[in-house]
Amino acid sequence: MKKTCLVFVLVLVMLAAVGCSQSAEKEAEGPFVTLVDQTGREVVIEKKPETIISVSPGNTEIAFALGLDDLIIGVTDYCNYPEAALAKEKIGGFTTPNVEKIVDLKPDLVFCGNMHEELAAQLEELGLTVITLAPKTMEEMYEAVELAGKATGYEDKAAELVANMQSRIAAVQEKLSAITENERVRVYYEVYSEPLMTAGGASLINEVIKHAGGINIFADLNEDYPMVSEEMVLTRDPEFILYPLFHGSEELNIPGRPAWQGVTAIKNENVHGVTDDSTSRPGPRLVDAVEEMFCVFYPDLN
Repeated sequence: MKKTCLVFVLVLVMLAAVGCSQSAEKEAEGPFVTLVDQTGREVVIEKKPETIISVSPGNTEIAFALGLDDLIIGVTDYCNYPEAALAKEKIGGFTTPNVEKIVDLKPDLVFCGNMHEELAAQLEELGLTVITLAPKTMEEMYEAVELAGKATGYEDKAAELVANMQSRIAAVQEKLSAITENERVRVYYEVYSEPLMTAGGASLINEVIKHAGGINIFADLNEDYPMVSEEMVLTRDPEFILYPLFHGSEELNIPGRPAWQGVTAIKNENVHGVTDDSTSRPGPRLVDAVEEMFCVFYPDLN
């Protein structure tokens, strides 16, 4: 009888030990990662993502740059870079995503962008895990890459990508050290022609111009894309005029505008088209845009 009781006690002790071990192991595992995204939301990602949907072209470019190609199962109709993004399942437009389709695809993680506050809340209510990457400056773009890396377990790749971008920007800044602030060129960036719309001080384009060594003549307008008058452009007399290259952009014929013939940029034939998406899209190609503009502004420094 005593032997039976002893065996019973030993079994209870072993079961308790196993239970405690499993509980401790589960507690030690916890969620895959917890982070704060670029809207200040705390996001808990329970497991390492195996499937991702991006509802922002800039975030799609970040994802591909990190090497997440095989994990991406859905992108927007406007996600056109890199070329591999064109082959991914489409989930609607940037501002008009198909919520039902996103849910049906059952992604482990959704990358939202700016203008997606309501969408992010809606998707979370439907049980999806959402992280918002919405950089407004070059530094925040580096941060977005790091957050994407942390959210997916690609932190090393993110650190490598950020270091590469920072190195390229530093190389431009080193070349710019050869000129003084007073020698930096005045730049007008025309986003639209009718009505005239430019890049204000709150825009990513302003960041690119600044890092490329230019002075945005409308940086004092604290908006992304303010409308301006023709008189304002002529009065501020830019030395360079830039516009985004897209189908039909040559029809703008900025140099042929009668009232603009006295503008320094036109007199010196410094009107240039630049790559549109890389200039304004919050992703790794912002660095490409900086290098492109720098070459336009200061060809002798290359």
